[in-house]
Amino acid sequence: MKYLPLVLAFCACLVAQPALAGSSTPAEQRAGIQKMADETLARLYKMNPDAAREIEGAVGFAVFSSGSLALIWVSGGYGHGLAHDNRNGADVYMQMASAGVGLGLGAKDYNTVFVFHDPAAFYDFTTEGLDLTGTADAAAKVGEKGDQIGGAENALPGVRIYQLTDAGLIAQVMLQGTKYWRDKELNK
Repeated sequence: MKYLPLVLAFCACLVAQPALAGSSTPAEQRAGIQKMADETLARLYKMNPDAAREIEGAVGFAVFSSGSLALIWVSGGYGHGLAHDNRNGADVYMQMASAGVGLGLGAKDYNTVFVFHDPAAFYDFTTEGLDLTGTADAAAKVGEKGDQIGGAENALPGVRIYQLTDAGLIAQVMLQGTKYWRDKELNK
């Protein structure tokens, strides 16, 4: 438990990150998130061409850029993204944070794409947010070298999740909670 203060300090820095980025305007932040989402989808479509058809036919999708750190018995992470409604073209800007306990070591940057086939699941995600619990993964990637264990998973009824690792080295088996919520500042 001697690492707990370090992890809590790391998580506090991650949560404070939006406040530290005060020099960029909400419009610049939204543009940055949109660019990240476009780049993530292009990368997903290159890796899995069927995902493009799946997302096009879905009710909506969400794309997040996140980072996480696991130190022995605890983990934490933070990210941001957007949820896009295919029916009306509207975007909802969101944040996410995670914390967990278990066994793990490492850090990684990754992108997550949610594909919503169920209108109620999409509505709940964009209005209530989402809590996910439990994770086990392994990733080793720097630049174009390395790989990950993962891919697409059906985590909830009517929702498919793709995870793409950008960089990092992590191995973990954690009981981890992840919360997604609307970004009040970016949705004004």
